Amino acid sequence: MKQKGESKLLKYLDERIRLRSLMSFLLDEPIPGGARWAYVFGSMVLFTLILQFLTGIMLAFYYGGTPDHAWDSVNYIDHLSFGGMGVGRLIRGLHYWGASMMVILVGVHLLQVFLWGAYKKPREIMWLVGVVLLALTMTAAFTGYLLPWDERAYWGTIVGTNMIGLVPIVGPILKSAIRGGVGLGALTLSHFFTIHTMVLPSMFILFVVFHLVIFRRIGPAGPYKGDPLALEARKEFFYPRQVLMDAMGMLAIFLVIAGLSLLRPPGLESVANPSNSSYSPTPAWYFDWIFQLLKMIRPEILGVVGLPALIGIVLVLLPFVDKRPERSPFRRPVAVLVTMVVLGAMMTLSVQAERGFKKLVSLEPRSVARGKLVFRQSGCIGCHTVNGQGGHIGPDLSEEGLVGHSEHWLVVQFVQSAAHFPHSPMPSFSYLKPDQLHDLAQYVSSLGRTGWPDPTK
Repeated sequence: MKQKGESKLLKYLDERIRLRSLMSFLLDEPIPGGARWAYVFGSMVLFTLILQFLTGIMLAFYYGGTPDHAWDSVNYIDHLSFGGMGVGRLIRGLHYWGASMMVILVGVHLLQVFLWGAYKKPREIMWLVGVVLLALTMTAAFTGYLLPWDERAYWGTIVGTNMIGLVPIVGPILKSAIRGGVGLGALTLSHFFTIHTMVLPSMFILFVVFHLVIFRRIGPAGPYKGDPLALEARKEFFYPRQVLMDAMGMLAIFLVIAGLSLLRPPGLESVANPSNSSYSPTPAWYFDWIFQLLKMIRPEILGVVGLPALIGIVLVLLPFVDKRPERSPFRRPVAVLVTMVVLGAMMTLSVQAERGFKKLVSLEPRSVARGKLVFRQSGCIGCHTVNGQGGHIGPDLSEEGLVGHSEHWLVVQFVQSAAHFPHSPMPSFSYLKPDQLHDLAQYVSSLGRTGWPDPTK
């Protein structure tokens, strides 16, 4: 009876939406040379995009897109939402790490297409659509970075929008339009949230569908080597082997994202404080190489605009300049070598940028405990708030240990605050002994660090 019922259902659907022909269109795609693991990257990108859509929708149900609610809503997601038990933190982790993984996969997929020469005639338009999808992916990553509205997101976006402002002529206009004014505020968050949740998803759907339609119209390029007649003789349909390979690739990337979400949840720093001029801002990792160029190249416009613009121009013009039918990377040594050098330089710059960021002070448990006593005995709690307790004359120190100030910087701040902030009202604690200053720096460096007890108790 069950099989009979299923056949009636299939017949019903086939009569109304031509289900069999639809499934045939999706699964009976011929693959020159047969199924290969090298073909799984496109499906992995699509899976990651769908994962971003699903987790993004879940998060949007709880997110408050205003400066006075954004941080609280994200904190709520991390600790209380979705029935508790860390489910909200997991979903946010899937979205956070899914974004990074999507940036990597889109780049890898585009690199593979380049190495295999699959951008050449008649696939020029499909390549351009892929370049647009890369740009959309980077834009989605950038706009989503601000939404938690914590210190890291706020100051990282300050860095990113300042980079945009360096673009000649249109840069200042774009910077002001994106921010909604001079500084980051309610309009900035509203702009980023609207772009991230409404504009970009619509564009992703449009260009992904366009990409798939072109792909199905002209078919896969197949391996870059091999006799065309032999490849045609060994061709397979998309189902079942390639479907299984793609499914295993999707499962593998999901396990990686889920593992990172469980082991390295994104976390949340203290709420964004525009007056915290001591915070050391860093961009998202995928913009590290541009950030490093700012330190090395003068004028800055060459690093922020010159090289990225050159890369973009090359990507767009590539299929129209390289018209030779030869697809093998071994017979295009100059193009491949230049690409590898550029990628190597970008990775080297990114590593240098990460190493150049301020490192957190190594903590000594006994010294932290002694520093807590010095902090209270010196009256610091009367001017500074720590986890909701204390005064409000000075800045909130609840997350000070995450800023990355060195112990030397902190000691100078204790002894002569005016050296860092000329108009600081902070009194000098030069009467403290060197070991007391060390202990105090250790305690302040522990504030906000996970794994340490509540300093107010």
